Amino acid sequence: MTEKTKYIVAFITFVSLVSFFSLDFFSSFGISLFLFFAVKFFHEIGEKIEIRDIMILLASLQWIVGPLLAYKFNSDDEFYYMAVDLPTYMGYVVPATSSFILGLYLPVFGKTQKVSLFLPKIKDFILKYKKIDLIFIGIGIGSDILSDIAPESLRFVFFLFSGLRFIGLYFLFLSQRKNKLLYVIIIMTWLFLSALKDTIFHDFLLWSSFFILIAAFITKPSLQKKLFYLLGILFIIVAIQTVKYSFREAVKEGTGSGIALFSDLVEEKVISSNYVSSESNISSMITRINQGWIIARIMSWTPSHEPFAGGETIYEAIKASFLPRFLFPNKIRAGGRTYFTRFTGKDISNETSMGLSLLGEAYANYGIFGGILFLFLIGIFYNFFIHKIYITAKKHPSLIFFIPLIFLQVVKAETDFSVILNYLVKALIVVWFIFWSMNKFFKIKI
Repeated sequence: MTEKTKYIVAFITFVSLVSFFSLDFFSSFGISLFLFFAVKFFHEIGEKIEIRDIMILLASLQWIVGPLLAYKFNSDDEFYYMAVDLPTYMGYVVPATSSFILGLYLPVFGKTQKVSLFLPKIKDFILKYKKIDLIFIGIGIGSDILSDIAPESLRFVFFLFSGLRFIGLYFLFLSQRKNKLLYVIIIMTWLFLSALKDTIFHDFLLWSSFFILIAAFITKPSLQKKLFYLLGILFIIVAIQTVKYSFREAVKEGTGSGIALFSDLVEEKVISSNYVSSESNISSMITRINQGWIIARIMSWTPSHEPFAGGETIYEAIKASFLPRFLFPNKIRAGGRTYFTRFTGKDISNETSMGLSLLGEAYANYGIFGGILFLFLIGIFYNFFIHKIYITAKKHPSLIFFIPLIFLQVVKAETDFSVILNYLVKALIVVWFIFWSMNKFFKIKI
């Protein structure tokens, strides 16, 4: 039985099993998608660096699993309720998510070289430039420090360059350098302390997950170790999600901060009590993974109160990403609340940032069928883009290790198209500059 046949059989099995839970067809199909790609992703840890599966898992978790749980358990929430009924919601979201997956995996650009074949070439590169790992780690740490003190217009650039510390860690894992674990502890602790300072944990979780994924690809762990890594990540996610709100409130009120406060909250709410399994915490967890409440609001409000945008936000996102602000000072700023009130009919404070997500923005522009087609085209675009990265990696094998940096914000399911495209364009420019400048000024061909 070929690998593709195994996947087909496994998916049909999932659909059959889930159907026994008396869910409607689209809900059953959507949960099966999530379970299938979860198993696929776990099975391929150590064998591939499959960024597409991460996109799919986060999307199906936040667009399908979270909303379904909200319909079942949080239906009476005063603010985060689902504004349309379950069949209406799933009738759009599951086909749109499926079309996104189809676009991501449609074999229209030909086969690409296996990632494992790049490792020997990357090892040769590291042997030739023995300090490249420390150079990247140093640039990354320096950029992270500068990002806090630089003018606002340059902070995002330094943020992108700060990602080099993690790429340096990947090189470190392939090198013959001693005390590798010490470097890992220093970098990841630095990242965690930064997350505590900003009280924002998205980047810590993403970079930690990417690090484990690539470290596993390099070290080829056993099944037991993969399970250990998975349980570790799940524990960290649950712990952070459980104490995050209390931590932010304490920092905001000035009653505590830093790792001491965070540790005390984990001890209090996660380790020494039953709070994790309490009804209020489970309800809060469901809310945090449920991007669907925003999508449902959009479906309820548009077009009955606000007409479909007809591609307006997509055009504005493209303009904002490619045209400099000094020439177009009135272009939209990427992120946050620009379209939230317009397409949901709900006001949020100036301090609050909520994105429509690709799925919600697709509906707000084109409706159900147009939204499904748009998600398919986005999947095709990502598919093409990933294919080009692997083709380019034949000449520059180390580019494989830059995939997490390039896709850091792209994989998030809650972000608008403007955020995704803005990040992707700037990340590509920065990565190109790194490759060009290292060759131009230091004669290092990455």
